[in-house]
Amino acid sequence: MADKEAKLVDGCATFFKNSKYVCLDKQLIDFANTAINRPDMKGEHDTFNRVMPRDHIAVAAFLENRVTGSRVIAVNTHIFWDPAFNDVKLIQVAILMEQLSILADRWTKHPPCKDKAAFRHSELDGDPSPSAAEELSIELGPSMEYSIGTQIPLLICGDFNSGAGSGVLDLITQGRVHGKHADLAHRGYGNFTRDGMNHPFSLKSAYSGTEELSFTNYTPNFAGVVDYIWYSTNTLQVRGLLGNVDPTYLKKVPGFPNYHFPSDHLALRAEFGFKSRKERKVVEADFGPQKEVRS
Repeated sequence: MADKEAKLVDGCATFFKNSKYVCLDKQLIDFANTAINRPDMKGEHDTFNRVMPRDHIAVAAFLENRVTGSRVIAVNTHIFWDPAFNDVKLIQVAILMEQLSILADRWTKHPPCKDKAAFRHSELDGDPSPSAAEELSIELGPSMEYSIGTQIPLLICGDFNSGAGSGVLDLITQGRVHGKHADLAHRGYGNFTRDGMNHPFSLKSAYSGTEELSFTNYTPNFAGVVDYIWYSTNTLQVRGLLGNVDPTYLKKVPGFPNYHFPSDHLALRAEFGFKSRKERKVVEADFGPQKEVRS
């Protein structure tokens, strides 16, 4: 792709701490390309007129903790913004969840990682710090095995441009949406509209066990929650969150971006702990009102 064209194409990036994780595999999910190559959607004019022109994507990374051997699927995505295209948003997320289900099942068969120590030693070579020496002395655990895709911890982060009551959130949180959902507006998208959309994961917003954020997108004309960190509740547990922006500060600014907030979207942050397989029915903690603020 030429540089000029690349400047107009939507993109996502996932960054991880290389000293802690090994990237076992990574996959690009191109919503438009996937849609037009599905046999059941090829003949649908809505696919070509509404979904195909959008360049939105998702990136999925399959990571392994160097020390514990625990594995995790980390996903980053950006969904179309226009409220006049709620059907496109829902189809993009339906494709995302369908592809993640396929990838998760495939990754259960990924072989054990044998070269974690080699990577770790090469990265710390020449680092005289005590922490580096401590890292080198840690015994590396074996790669964890998973029999089905839903056993692999899953994180899905992104700008979904959707709020409560939307088909997008219904699909993610409930695991199923009827093919006649209002957001589809009676349009045709192959099996998605004939049979409905579904996925096998048990997902929840990282902020759902707390006082929800007032907004994640803040401009002079709009303030609302459209960005999320979704996690698999059977494998992960929320340990900490970044809270709301100081309300006193907000009274002084009509919107973002500005000097302190370089984007009109807030940065979300969540810390997770892996559940052991004996603890996967533990009830999520209620953090109560969040006291940590941005200023």
